[in-house]
Amino acid sequence: MSKRFSSARRQLLVQMESILGGECYNGNIQNYGPGGVREAAGRSFRYPITLRASDGSRSKVRSTSIPPTATDEMVKSGYYAFGANQLDVMAALEKILQYLEDNHGLVVSRE
Repeated sequence: MSKRFSSARRQLLVQMESILGGECYNGNIQNYGPGGVREAAGRSFRYPITLRASDGSRSKVRSTSIPPTATDEMVKSGYYAFGANQLDVMAALEKILQYLEDNHGLVVSRE
């Protein structure tokens, strides 16, 4: 993934990551409404993606989607950290797109 993304490819990868990151759920989180009344157990949340900048700094994105100000290199570096492990989610999504292009006729604009 060393080359620049096309605009369409970048948009597709960011959208897919947003969908994936938004599917987290923790049944142990307690939800309380107005007046401290317990409403339900469990809550969905957006899993934070960590982006690396060219200077080596890292930033966590907890908003709905990776911001448009993130460089292509930052987008490519995106990973989910959990404990001592990390899932290189953007590299994996790029590999999935490449697989679909090579084996199933998916066409994503290269411009």
